[in-house]
Amino acid sequence: MSNSIAKVLAGVPAVNMTLFHRIQFSVGDSAFFAQLPNGKTTLLVRDIEMDRAKRLAKADKIGCASDFTPEKGLDGDRDTALAQAGAECLRQAGVKEAQVDRTLPFLFANEIQKIGIRLQYDSSFGVLERRIKSEKELQHLREAQKVTEDAMQMACSLIAKAPANSDGILQHEGIALTSERVRQLISRFVLDHDCTTLHDSIVVTIPHVADCHHFGTGPLQKNFPVIVDIFPTHNHTHYCGDCTRTVVNGDPSDQVRDMHACVLQAHRVGCEALRPETTGQAVHEAVTEVIRSGGYHMGQPPDDTNEDYIGMRHGTGHGIGLDIHEPILLAKGGEKIMVNEVFTVEPGLYSAKYGGVRVEDMVAVTTTGHVNFNTLQSGLDWK
Repeated sequence: MSNSIAKVLAGVPAVNMTLFHRIQFSVGDSAFFAQLPNGKTTLLVRDIEMDRAKRLAKADKIGCASDFTPEKGLDGDRDTALAQAGAECLRQAGVKEAQVDRTLPFLFANEIQKIGIRLQYDSSFGVLERRIKSEKELQHLREAQKVTEDAMQMACSLIAKAPANSDGILQHEGIALTSERVRQLISRFVLDHDCTTLHDSIVVTIPHVADCHHFGTGPLQKNFPVIVDIFPTHNHTHYCGDCTRTVVNGDPSDQVRDMHACVLQAHRVGCEALRPETTGQAVHEAVTEVIRSGGYHMGQPPDDTNEDYIGMRHGTGHGIGLDIHEPILLAKGGEKIMVNEVFTVEPGLYSAKYGGVRVEDMVAVTTTGHVNFNTLQSGLDWK
């Protein structure tokens, strides 16, 4: 590194996973991290967090805002004061330019630029480091996915075994079994296993399933497919799980059976396409070929489409780690794939009339191909 260039990260480590990944310290207040031109690292946190940070955080020096008070003093607002202190830390180190990542809050950028330090955006900073997982990270992802699969088994079995009333509405404990109720039960289940559904879960059927990321609402029905997508975060490691399955209580239609068979084939092809040196786009193209060969559409339906439209409206998958959605995408424009990257592979088909089908696993790239972290069955019958 040049003798006047620093690398800077800032934000709230509890939600800014790039910052957390670098310092390995989670806190709900703002923090400032800098790798200075001399190679040493400094972390500034709230004063009451300093002792804990000194024990746990990965940085050469731990401080607080008052340790780097600029000539005109610190603002009364806590976050602004920390940003001012971060800028003063850089000034005292002789920094003329700072490399920053995509997550830097403008509050910090503003204070750094106000004292004449140039900011240089590096699109790979904080991204490449997180894409390639360590053995410890791979284990954390396996553990999160195991909890996710256990929750999936519970949810799909509940839906599959629920009795139906005379109108075909599934029942649970004497009342209609709704998307909302199943999502509540999923949240309780993962909480008992040290995880949290920070972004809820998806339990969706007709007609809302045509919007492939609709969370679902209302009663579930006999003989119609229900997509269940669970994506919890582990409370201690902060790594995510992500798994989708489709369940039918009763007899699926021939159309749904055909959709399911096509999705399973696309899923298998997508997993097999995952290998080093190929690209995310190439994996998606392999899946696209299966979907189209099955007689289904790819992409968003045209405005004049009727309810018979059946298609896959999203990419094949995404990177996963400390965030549910991480670079790179298995989609158009997806970049070159590297060993120890972890992706979801999640082809799906959706129809407002017939329902939807999606199957999603977590898959790691190895030197020779891939390994699937999932062991759960992917059929429609969960009784």
